Amino acid sequence: MTHWMSVVQSHPLFGILATLAAYAVAQAAWRRFREPALLHPVLVATALVALMLITTGMSYDVYFEQASLLNEALAVVIVLLAVPLSRQFHLILNAGRPIGISLLVGSVVAILSALALPGVAGAADEVLATIAPKSTTAAVAVEIAARLGGVAGLTAVVVISTGIFGAVFGPAILNAVGVEDDRAKGFALGVASHAIGTARAFQISDVAGAFASLGMILNALLTIVLVPIAVTIVAL
Repeated sequence: MTHWMSVVQSHPLFGILATLAAYAVAQAAWRRFREPALLHPVLVATALVALMLITTGMSYDVYFEQASLLNEALAVVIVLLAVPLSRQFHLILNAGRPIGISLLVGSVVAILSALALPGVAGAADEVLATIAPKSTTAAVAVEIAARLGGVAGLTAVVVISTGIFGAVFGPAILNAVGVEDDRAKGFALGVASHAIGTARAFQISDVAGAFASLGMILNALLTIVLVPIAVTIVAL
């Protein structure tokens, strides 16, 4: 690595600028090719950042420390989700029963789909605890995994991968099975694919984004309750 490149990488803002640049390129490519699922900005931006780390030899810990401001900004973004929720509050009230049923079914299916094959294969409790909370937000999933004896770092990878898959393929799958209501699309993306799915839902419509936000929040709360029970049962 040349001296100037080493100096650039050591700058505190390098991680933030590299992340923003990767997303800008990914967003431009996505729009240029008419928004294909496989070129979703989150997926492409993640690949670009990974490629940058590999080619430059920069450690992930250094990159994460430099980009930590973006991570901290997520807390503000989550608080701001109250705005679309308040705007669609009347729709949420009118869909109370479907929301409750969908939440329970979605959360249970998300957990059981993660545990089914490992459980049948007799995977260790550590593995079960690591992957069980895959469909909730990273902060909640990592805490659940750590408390149950899972590998928190691997849980974060699984959670992010789940979110990217849902954002990339979720809308197409929902369209293929005939789901047309933006409320249903948004809620499904929020429950199954947490924050990344919620961001994708806002690209569909404000209604979809609001219901995705609701699904993400409620699923996080329900996952905290259900995952320890599910892991205990499967591990028996």
